[in-house]
Amino acid sequence: MVFIPLVELLRCVNPHEETWLVASIERSAERDILTGTLGCPICRAEYPIRDGVVFFDQSTPVPASAAAPSEADAVRAAAALDLTDARMTALLHGGWGVHAPMIRGLTPAQLLLINPPLGITSGDGISIVRSAAIAPVARGSMAGVAIDDNAPVSMVESLVSSVRSGGRLMGSVRLPLPPGLAELARDADVWVAQRDASAVPSAPITLTRRSR
Repeated sequence: MVFIPLVELLRCVNPHEETWLVASIERSAERDILTGTLGCPICRAEYPIRDGVVFFDQSTPVPASAAAPSEADAVRAAAALDLTDARMTALLHGGWGVHAPMIRGLTPAQLLLINPPLGITSGDGISIVRSAAIAPVARGSMAGVAIDDNAPVSMVESLVSSVRSGGRLMGSVRLPLPPGLAELARDADVWVAQRDASAVPSAPITLTRRSR
């Protein structure tokens, strides 16, 4: 399901001036869109919503899950991206999406998944889009982003630009740190960086499971 307030952060993937998309809702459940269309007022492109998933590129392959969900990785992602506020929206790209349900158990932030693996469904604060080349979101709109190491260059560039000033990014050490970011931490598996070049590490974060 696509969280209705999240629609205002989505953008057309065609090369023109950035603008919001217009939602035509056929079926919804509370504040989530199940079936409908997002339309671009500039180029008139239409993006279908089917079973709660927005298809910006209907030929985008659905990756098989490369790893099982991990509570340790979920805690690491929620803490690294500093997801402590219900007003936040974080973006999980590719394989990071497998941990989304566990991350939602740790944080009230909304999660937007781009090309998550098979078996991951939307709902309960999780929205899903399919887009092959770029992240279809507004510049500076995300509080945090986790980047899959298989992301193409165009996707990485758009994911970096989607993070707001002071926001955090996390990626596998197999993915080079994108230019223009300040590295905050690194271990054997991931690096964590901040959008501002003058960033300094923040205080440790304590996260607990939220009540359902």
